[in-house]
Amino acid sequence: MTGNLAYEYENYDMLDEREEEYAEKIRQKRSANKRRKYAANVKIVTAGVIVLILFSVMTYGRVQLSELYTHKTNMENELTVLENENVSLESELAKRTGLTRVEDYAENKLGLQKLDRSQIEYVEVSNPTSAQVVESEDGNIFVKIKEWFSGVLEYLGL
Repeated sequence: MTGNLAYEYENYDMLDEREEEYAEKIRQKRSANKRRKYAANVKIVTAGVIVLILFSVMTYGRVQLSELYTHKTNMENELTVLENENVSLESELAKRTGLTRVEDYAENKLGLQKLDRSQIEYVEVSNPTSAQVVESEDGNIFVKIKEWFSGVLEYLGL
């Protein structure tokens, strides 16, 4: 076997160029991967911020709702207290203006007395009295319109 011990250096030059091309492709892929990772991280951070903002808004809404319910409860309690006070004041007013209280005041303070049967006098009227409505002779149209309008208002209860 006789062989040539000489090397073909041209093949080695081509290998260096291929290695550089390969290294450049790897660098480009790594750079693209870094950009994708960076974009993915930005998306994740953005989504996290949006979720945090939504959570904060919902929490703030719940806090406001809780404050309103607390205020409503306080107002209802105050209303109950005022209604109870109103009932006690009405009962005190009824007690002060009751018939027995008025009678006692009239007898003791004013010196008035109830009527006895001997103090009552009955009067007989021979002719029953009656009232008769006399229509006015006023024939003015405006007076009639006014009377009609008054009658309508009275009918309506105004």
